[in-house]
Amino acid sequence: MRFCLVVLLLVAGCPATGPATQRVANPPPPVKPAPPPPGTVPPGALPPKLVVLFIVDQLPQWAFTAKRPALTGGFDRLLREGEWITGVHPSAATRTAPGHALLGTGAPPSVSGIIGNTWWDRDAQAVVDAVRDAKGVLTTARLRVPGLGDAMAAAKTGGKAIAISLKERASILTLGHAGTAIWYDSKAIAWTSLAPVPWLAEHNRTKPIKSRLTEVWKPLDPAQLATSSGVTDDAPGEVGDVGFGATFPHDPAATKNPASTVYASPLGNELVLEAATAALDAEQLGADDAADLLVISLSANDYIGHAWGQESWEAWDSMLRIDRRLVAFLDALDARAGAGRWALIATSDHGASPMPKGTITYPQIKDAANKAAATELGTGDWIADATFPHVYLTKSALAQKDVKKALRKIIFALRSFPGMGNVVRTVDVAGRCEGRTGEARLLCLAVDPQRAGELTYVPAPGWVFGSDTLHATAHGGYHAYDREVPVILVSPGRIAHEPRATPSDTRIGMEEITAVLARWLGIAHPRDLPR
Repeated sequence: MRFCLVVLLLVAGCPATGPATQRVANPPPPVKPAPPPPGTVPPGALPPKLVVLFIVDQLPQWAFTAKRPALTGGFDRLLREGEWITGVHPSAATRTAPGHALLGTGAPPSVSGIIGNTWWDRDAQAVVDAVRDAKGVLTTARLRVPGLGDAMAAAKTGGKAIAISLKERASILTLGHAGTAIWYDSKAIAWTSLAPVPWLAEHNRTKPIKSRLTEVWKPLDPAQLATSSGVTDDAPGEVGDVGFGATFPHDPAATKNPASTVYASPLGNELVLEAATAALDAEQLGADDAADLLVISLSANDYIGHAWGQESWEAWDSMLRIDRRLVAFLDALDARAGAGRWALIATSDHGASPMPKGTITYPQIKDAANKAAATELGTGDWIADATFPHVYLTKSALAQKDVKKALRKIIFALRSFPGMGNVVRTVDVAGRCEGRTGEARLLCLAVDPQRAGELTYVPAPGWVFGSDTLHATAHGGYHAYDREVPVILVSPGRIAHEPRATPSDTRIGMEEITAVLARWLGIAHPRDLPR
């Protein structure tokens, strides 16, 4: 009996091994499908008849996020119909010309050749402009790659490509070598273009800019600006620009050159949107199924940021006015192309620093570099140019046998500036960008070896570079505030939803914006065109 009990206990304690009672492992959780890439068009959606690239020059993500609660007009509509994500510029060349070239071509400066707004040209032995030749004549020749305008011309769909901005580099570089680029000529106080545009002369005649230069810029609502911005109208660091002082009101007639005040006032943005609306009618944009491209770049926002800072009353007032004016422009898109038959990307060519800790001027950098070079090479003029982001040696310096030692001395001297982030030999960061990571990659993508200087430098966090005329803030570097910008994608086939109050976690490389626009337009990516 005792033996049987033991046997029964042993049997009861033994694990069952029969196939009917084998344990089944928990099935793996279902794999969630990857979200579609930004700008994906849902199946069955009608293709757009008009695609708009809406660029607010110098609009960092941090500043747009701060202003978002006050934007209840056009931006609110875009954020009801579109998605708000974070765009990340791929290089340290966060300037107007490289940024617009990137948006229009998908190519960083290392490929496009547009390394800045200006740079030192060794052949011309002079500073040259990104869209001008050595004699100052406007040209697209410095852009090494095709743009969206070229891709549209190659597609031969009958679609038109128009770009409008106060800055010529902004309108020219987003299109490439084809299309109609229009910009403000402050000498003529009128709109102009590379080639005659029939309707533009009539627009200049019926909407004369000169008569608008008496408009005094006063804040829409001082109480709202004080509450929303959290600063006073005369906050520390604000300097003004184009003859305007640090505080409201800003009267063009009180300046030496009223025509230049267009660049740094809401009037400039209003004029761009008026011209864009005129282009809708005159060019019949969105009138047929051959998709058209309209690029709008609001340059005044950049000058306003430089003059007063993104936190200022002026920057807030400017954005509130853009938001209000955008309502009518979106209504115009509905009227011309049809509601739901236009698509739009709103974004920026670069960000900007919050009010900085300090500014280092280019003359300071050039002087320090020259003194350092002189310790090895002797007294002389050894620095040809030192405008961000490069230091160029003169021909005579490059001919010296101790030039490598001189470069090391310059690096040590510039690194001693409290606001200098990094200084490197350009040859150490140029080329083979695909194999680089981190800061090295950001610098590499900013460098065209044939056009860059011998040294490349960037600011420390919270510091900015500038010319003799100091700015309230600036941009140029690889910090998040320079590179991260809002991207609002109002895609074909969109469905309205609750307006987005904050950006999603999605991020997109700004080199991909061109690909999204090309898909919407039904054309090849510019990089796939023969060169």
